[in-house]
Amino acid sequence: MLPQETKETFEVILANRNFLYTLFYKTFGREPDAAYLDILGNEAVSDAFTLLSQESGDTMSKAAAFAAAAYNSGKDSAYIHDLGHEYMRMFIGPEKLVAPPWESVYRSKEGLLFQESTLTVREIYRKEGYLPEGYPKVPDDSLALELNFMCRMAARSLEALQNDQTEELMRTLAVQESFIRVHLLYFVPKMLERMESAVFRLFYPQMTKILIAFLELDLELVQDMMKAEV
Repeated sequence: MLPQETKETFEVILANRNFLYTLFYKTFGREPDAAYLDILGNEAVSDAFTLLSQESGDTMSKAAAFAAAAYNSGKDSAYIHDLGHEYMRMFIGPEKLVAPPWESVYRSKEGLLFQESTLTVREIYRKEGYLPEGYPKVPDDSLALELNFMCRMAARSLEALQNDQTEELMRTLAVQESFIRVHLLYFVPKMLERMESAVFRLFYPQMTKILIAFLELDLELVQDMMKAEV
């Protein structure tokens, strides 16, 4: 069992990361609308990034400011329209995608879907009892599904902590540490490279930069928690 002070610290970290993975899942998992931009204006978003700024310096403070600016811009319907246009150009189509949101595209020389990496991710999901929406007709390794998987795993770690299930806590943290390092931090930076080549850049390249900074910081936090004395 973890010491009480350690447990309290972990609880804050785990709840915060669960909240932010949910936010990023909503960011990349669906076309933006006024309701999404309202979320960015929520004080909880600012608080979540500010909490991380204690570990990352200016990076997460700038993330909070960017989210607030997007919220304010969202009061203009033209901005929401432009945001939706950018989302479609980046991730959906029908034109050639600027930044395909599937891991396998960045692991395959031909940029193909449903490759070996897709099956690897699917097996990780299976072991953890996660069945993505649309399975098996959608690629399991889309950014949105991988972020949703991390939401679920973060919630399970928090639940294990609250129930004093230290072994399960450490097991789920190990799964997440590997998933961030091997999967998300492999292909999300490659997505960003493609985004930055786009002529039309309004919101998603900057949010992807914020996601990468968060993933790098989260990896360190998870690794630190795994070293805790029990």
